[in-house]
Amino acid sequence: MNEDAARGVVLVRAIETADAARALWGDADRLWAGRVAAETVGERASDDAFLAQRARLVVERIGSRHPRIKTLAGGASAKPWLAPVVVAIAFVVGALGVDIGPAHRINLLAPPVLALLTWNVVVYVALLVSALASATKREGAPGPLRRNVIAWLRDIARPVRNIALPAPLNDATARFVTEWSAIAMPLWQRRAARLLHLAAVALAVGAIAGLYVRGIALEFRAAWQSTFLDAQDVASLLGVVLAPGSWLTRIPIPDASRLQAIGGGSAGENAAPWIHLYAATIVLIVIVPRLALAAIAHIGERRLARTFPLPIEQPYFRRLLHAWHQGTARVAALPYSFDVPKASAEGLARVLTRVFQAQVDVDWKPVTAYGADDVPEFPSATLSAVIVLFSLNATAERENHVAFAAAVVAAAAGRAPCVVIVDTSEFARRFAGNAPRIAARENAWRTLLADAGIEPVFLKLDASDVTDAAGSVATRLESVAA
Repeated sequence: MNEDAARGVVLVRAIETADAARALWGDADRLWAGRVAAETVGERASDDAFLAQRARLVVERIGSRHPRIKTLAGGASAKPWLAPVVVAIAFVVGALGVDIGPAHRINLLAPPVLALLTWNVVVYVALLVSALASATKREGAPGPLRRNVIAWLRDIARPVRNIALPAPLNDATARFVTEWSAIAMPLWQRRAARLLHLAAVALAVGAIAGLYVRGIALEFRAAWQSTFLDAQDVASLLGVVLAPGSWLTRIPIPDASRLQAIGGGSAGENAAPWIHLYAATIVLIVIVPRLALAAIAHIGERRLARTFPLPIEQPYFRRLLHAWHQGTARVAALPYSFDVPKASAEGLARVLTRVFQAQVDVDWKPVTAYGADDVPEFPSATLSAVIVLFSLNATAERENHVAFAAAVVAAAAGRAPCVVIVDTSEFARRFAGNAPRIAARENAWRTLLADAGIEPVFLKLDASDVTDAAGSVATRLESVAA
């Protein structure tokens, strides 16, 4: 998916994660969004297309009540005016920075453009070292200047905070800013690199333009002075520095005798040839490489913006995609040695609906009698999960409860993830206020099942609030399926 679609998907994830209590966006809303998105994109669509369409539906519905959410979802990561403004400022700085003073003398060893050349060479070396150091890494760490530009881009893209929104949406906004900044960092690095390279080009063009514009109205004189270098040393140095400009313009670099004549306290000579040499050198050393680097950064930026690498392997996305691919989630429930009360059965259905973000069809198998070890047959249809259900009222026994759970886990292997749930509803009512008694019973179950490599989930299924319960079941399903 592209950057805009990914931004909407990450925003919706932040909203649905922050609104764990379903105060703003309930289970029915989430099921509706998944169903309509599936109908819109069709069964042959890609995962990215489904997630993007679902996010658009969520943003549209919530945004109809809270327009700020639409603004947040559609916010651009960089304003279109940013690059032109930065380039214009860099050009002006370059043009003004070559002001050589009222004497109109260019010191060949210390002109502003020489500092410009030196700085760019240092940057190229730093980029090369960084590229070599990060050759075995996915993404190299940006340098201090690029980090500052990235922070600037992030601040420009950051939504207005402290706005009048319901608490879940305020939490979602903060979560989104943090998550999107982390996910979009590779894209922002390329965007910052492009901006910095273009600014360097503009600075260099401005420096050249400043020299030539001033040279039309004023006569610049070229000379040099040095405490430690003689004419031969200066000739050698300039022969290296201005070699690219000499190659491009075919203007020979003066030898030591000529440099001796314009050195010291002499009046120097007309600086036009030297300006041509420096300008051509800037073109080859600064402008051309920086344009190439800007083009490379721009290509990488466009590629990431068009095919944004959203981490859909994360549990939140896996549940949404599972619900889309499977439609109604089919779950086999196997109660052992107790009749499941209606309230607990309904509570389990609510928990599973929230876990799978889809309609859930619970296939309740006949209660397995105490002491029996036969595993009921599973339906032939694809299963999303198998649930083994015990009651905390019972005292866990290795040869009965644990043996049955282990047999079901083995039978379900390769077909569906199996989760063992211990319903604490009735036991919690019987011993309300006696937390140590409840904890001791849970620990006994946990210890015995752990010997068989099984980690149970303890749920009060007849409770009305299933937020924490759904999270616990989802976590176990993901760990078992991994």
